[in-house]
Amino acid sequence: MGINMLQPVVFLHGGPGGGTAPNNRRFFDPQFYRIVLFDQRGAGKSTPHACLEENTTWDLVNDIEKLREHLQIPEWQVFGGSWGSTLALTYSQSNPDKVTGLVLRGIFLLRKKEIDWFYEGGASAIYPDAWEEFRDVIPENERGSLVDAYHRRLNSNNLETQYAAARGWTKWEMMTSHLLPSDENIQKAEDDKFSLAFARIENHYFVNKGFFPSDSYLLDNVDKIKHIKTTIVQGRYDVCCPMMSAWDLHKAWPEADLKIVGDAGHSANEHGIAAELVVANEKMKAIVG
Repeated sequence: MGINMLQPVVFLHGGPGGGTAPNNRRFFDPQFYRIVLFDQRGAGKSTPHACLEENTTWDLVNDIEKLREHLQIPEWQVFGGSWGSTLALTYSQSNPDKVTGLVLRGIFLLRKKEIDWFYEGGASAIYPDAWEEFRDVIPENERGSLVDAYHRRLNSNNLETQYAAARGWTKWEMMTSHLLPSDENIQKAEDDKFSLAFARIENHYFVNKGFFPSDSYLLDNVDKIKHIKTTIVQGRYDVCCPMMSAWDLHKAWPEADLKIVGDAGHSANEHGIAAELVVANEKMKAIVG
């Protein structure tokens, strides 16, 4: 089957700043889907690496549209998890006529209570050991806002200061993203190039409240996309993006199909979540094909 006969789907990676990997394609049937992966600004292979200039949610939404037009794709399915779900919702609400279906995982609405939960102490109740490593990068007198304190270090003029903060920030997320911790995932924090982009870009977006005009922006605009066939996959024990956000989205958007995975945390690579994502894409074939 020629590439133009395949159903296009765009994969939106997490972070922001996480970048894509070849195994991101494994959720999709390559005989049916034209799978489009791209590294968002400053992430992965995109340059300048870890750059924050002209790097906002709305720049990324515009990039997705430019990519769709460049590839001459009239409309496409959108797939995103974690920050990718944030971006998928934002893009879809801005371009509802260009989206054939949505598969979302680990819902993140970038509200203050979500940032506070993960970065200002809430999740420490579950991972006190990992939390202390994250917290202790910052002196006691600066712990009133860890997000702000990390921001100062991630934007320091001293590259080693940036790297140390990036490792601390990244390791915290990598240690908490699986129900059963993954050593391979945790090791990513030791890769300074990856960590710098991941930590700097995430922190930049969080300090700026996602560049949204209001805290509840994505929930407030759900009506624009209620007609789009959507599956939400959520790990019951997701610590990074706790289920309260998927539940809030479900309550605002009951038409979307919510799948709760009872034995999973945050990562798309956990068996139960990966299986549900594959099922969601298989079901989407009948709608978008």
